[in-house]
Amino acid sequence: MHGPGTDQGLQGFLEHLGRVDPPSAGEARGRARMFASARRVLARPLRRRLSLLAVSLMICSQASLALADAADSGRTYVPPPSPVATCHRQAAPCGPVQLRAALNRAAARAKLPAGAVLNAATQGMRELLGFGDPHNPLRWDPNTGLWGGYTSYGTSDAHPDWWQSAVATWALVRYLEATGSTDPAYQDVLDRTFELNVSLPGSRAPLNFANEYMDDTGWWALAWTEAARYELNVRGDGRLAARYLAVAEFDADYIARAPRSCGGIVWQLGYPADTISNAEFAAVSAELYSIRHARGPFHNGGKAAHWLGHARWALSWLRSHHLVNLRAGTVRNGLTRRCRPSAGPLTYTEGEVADALIQMGAALHNNWYFTQARTFLDYTISPTSGMSHDLVLQEYCESRRKMCHSLRQFDVSSFKGIFVQAVADYDLATGTHLYRPWLQAQAGAILSHAVSDGKRPTRCATPHRCQLGFYWSRNVSPASAPVPVSLASHTSALQALVAALAG
Repeated sequence: MHGPGTDQGLQGFLEHLGRVDPPSAGEARGRARMFASARRVLARPLRRRLSLLAVSLMICSQASLALADAADSGRTYVPPPSPVATCHRQAAPCGPVQLRAALNRAAARAKLPAGAVLNAATQGMRELLGFGDPHNPLRWDPNTGLWGGYTSYGTSDAHPDWWQSAVATWALVRYLEATGSTDPAYQDVLDRTFELNVSLPGSRAPLNFANEYMDDTGWWALAWTEAARYELNVRGDGRLAARYLAVAEFDADYIARAPRSCGGIVWQLGYPADTISNAEFAAVSAELYSIRHARGPFHNGGKAAHWLGHARWALSWLRSHHLVNLRAGTVRNGLTRRCRPSAGPLTYTEGEVADALIQMGAALHNNWYFTQARTFLDYTISPTSGMSHDLVLQEYCESRRKMCHSLRQFDVSSFKGIFVQAVADYDLATGTHLYRPWLQAQAGAILSHAVSDGKRPTRCATPHRCQLGFYWSRNVSPASAPVPVSLASHTSALQALVAALAG
């Protein structure tokens, strides 16, 4: 078994990509002149394809594919040029100028009144926590500290929803960070969720939220890492921050030590490795490196190196097993028992791979990771992916006859918000507003198409009238929707609203 602390996977990755020095100032000026020449040639229709090929060869040179290096940390981030991507329909020509214009038009179509997103995020969060509607089936249960278990599988299941509760906790913390709130009522939910579930002897998750599902454990690790940052940076509570950080590190180490398949992290013990579990592990390891590397109360050089090694290994493993395509921005869902890639991308696998790269870029102040993350983000929001309808995010199955109605519909309802969070993280990490129009367009689509009281379309005037459904890109009656309003759909849309606030 080759563990995350070894350099074997990383070495193979480096040999494939080539670690080279950054271009000199003279080389950079020469490259700029070549790009300028290429742009002039693009104006000549008969030579357009040859010019695009030349530009692609220059962009894909070894110098542009250098991996992260801590020595690069002093550089100021400069956003890379936008890739060519389709805007509204397949085969439509759309370069960076057209793409930006399409995003701006999508944001303008949303026509969001001042304060509309903040109001909807606040009312939606109050509904999620049961503050304004104590009998709704989406609410947090103060007796278990979890969500779910109230009604039929259409809304949740017979028991509290474990991994969706992790995502809901994560969404709560991100809302508090985006709004700067230190409201004790929200803090009580966070504390009680932790206290009631951190130690459950005899259960499937007996200690620190870890269970036989590595992807579930990864969501909890991400949620408590975010909570540690919130407690330290917003509330200034070092004691709680240390407590949450300890659990996040426990969970990440638990995942690292678990038995593997094909050398990678499995989604469930005894099953093959998959993309989402390894991407989660890469992301949380990069975040833990950032916390342990930064000056402050949690600085620890040894632990920082430990987590950086894990993050690099996970990204290397994904690449070496052909689960991610860095040039195309596409992912595969996981491996078969014979270690072969299977199935295609979903919104959350694309988003979590992108977020792992974003967290590495933020941790190491390295532009290469941001450039690669954009490839995955831009692929997903283009209609060629099948995951975008008029620049509004959707799952593949939404455009099919059953519109995602299936036994896995509750899981699928959780996916889109995870991708949108990654988009917001890109803007936050790079200090740009590149995707702000797209984020506003998602918020506008949700407010136009997905708000109801569970039975009929409404506006977010109260928590009860701000239940958020699965379908963002089209009007679907909530009373007859193939995938009904649920904890999963509500949390996912709420993540998107919060992302529009933060990004």
